[in-house]
Amino acid sequence: MTQQLVPPDSQAVILAFHTDLDTINAALSTNIGAGGLSEFDLPRIKMPAGGGLQWAVPTLEGEAMEPVIEGVIVLARDTRAYYSQPISETGGSQPPECWSADATTGSGKPGGACLACPLARYGSAPGGRGQACKQIKQLFVLRGSLLLPEVVTLPPTSLKAARQYLLKLTAQAVPYYAVVTRLGLERTKNAQGIAYSRAVLSFVRRLTPEEVERARQYHEMLKPLVERMPVELEADIQQQEEQAVPF
Repeated sequence: MTQQLVPPDSQAVILAFHTDLDTINAALSTNIGAGGLSEFDLPRIKMPAGGGLQWAVPTLEGEAMEPVIEGVIVLARDTRAYYSQPISETGGSQPPECWSADATTGSGKPGGACLACPLARYGSAPGGRGQACKQIKQLFVLRGSLLLPEVVTLPPTSLKAARQYLLKLTAQAVPYYAVVTRLGLERTKNAQGIAYSRAVLSFVRRLTPEEVERARQYHEMLKPLVERMPVELEADIQQQEEQAVPF
């Protein structure tokens, strides 16, 4: 029997869905201009290292630690980034040698079709663990009173959990932008006994029909901006994956 999505008590309001999208779009066009939008221009919610169970959430007063975050995923994209040198050597200051905004076609060295690339094969990473070219999922999440999304970057170790959650929504023909999603964390260990954090995605509630339409419009507004964004794996994600790839 298919498990139905039953909305709990949470009725978090997403202010952006009650704000004129033309106003938001005009502000984006005016303030960003021809330079385009980078994922690093948007606030980033960071996963912890070492098996931590709290997200680092940006606020006006600095970072706040939160065990869960709730919001609407208005856009999600699969990306790839390849670094020939580990962060221990570069300090995380180098751009990737090759990257892909859609996890399909790479730009840089070696570039080309990602599926056919030897760097995307399991076992190609140093020590034979994981992929040398990391697959990453980026979630653009709208929360509360914010009119622009925050970026949550999920490393390879959290991709299975994200995929399973999105497949549950797909099984009921529910777009990810039509629900409020909760992102939590769990602690696990790889085969070498190294602890790392893994994202846990769960359903909170369906949006109202009016909110769904506004979310769809926001999704369409954001899509062309995100498609032009280059990919760069944050230093903290690089470090976490080098230490905790569970292969």
